[in-house]
Amino acid sequence: MELLRRIITGVTDDNVCKRIGWMYVSFFALFEPVTVLSFYLLPQGVLTGKHPIISQLRFSPNLWVSTLQIFGYNLLPTLLIIGANLLAQQSRLSEEKYVPIGYTAFWGLTIFFAVVVGTWSFDVISTAPPLHCRLVRILDVFHHSGLLEFSAYLLVAVTSFKFTLWYSDRKKIVASRAWKDVNLTKVEKILLILAFVLLICAALIESHGIIYLSG
Repeated sequence: MELLRRIITGVTDDNVCKRIGWMYVSFFALFEPVTVLSFYLLPQGVLTGKHPIISQLRFSPNLWVSTLQIFGYNLLPTLLIIGANLLAQQSRLSEEKYVPIGYTAFWGLTIFFAVVVGTWSFDVISTAPPLHCRLVRILDVFHHSGLLEFSAYLLVAVTSFKFTLWYSDRKKIVASRAWKDVNLTKVEKILLILAFVLLICAALIESHGIIYLSG
């Protein structure tokens, strides 16, 4: 419980570097155990073809067109995080802290991704590796897009942290401010731009992998 309180304090810190560090802590604290649990508790491939959007996508055999398709899809959760960060709720663990809803969206995406990896429910069929390989493959950013993609979501979350306009005590709005009061530092603006660069890089790597596996 103390670790959770430290994470909440860290991800809502005024210092963007501390927010980034603690968000990575929260990412791996969710990704690793959920991947392991889903590997042992859920059937392999249980989510394959179940995603309402991805299952309908038909990727182009052209690398750059496919990259743009994937980048366009990845913009949806990105914009979801930004939009959700307009509202923050009072934390149950640290009542003096207000956690943006976009953080919750990021953690939800992390859990979903971990279940996909744990059950190997990718829509492009490939041979499922052993568990230990699934846990560390995310670190191979030159061949797998997962960490780059979630790093982009993470940077979007921690920079749009300052976009919050309404604060809720989980029942009603207790404070608000105008958009003119939102002010990102130069570092935060650079990190926000970097997030979209990482999204493009992740889309390129994923597109290359899909074309390779599709033969």
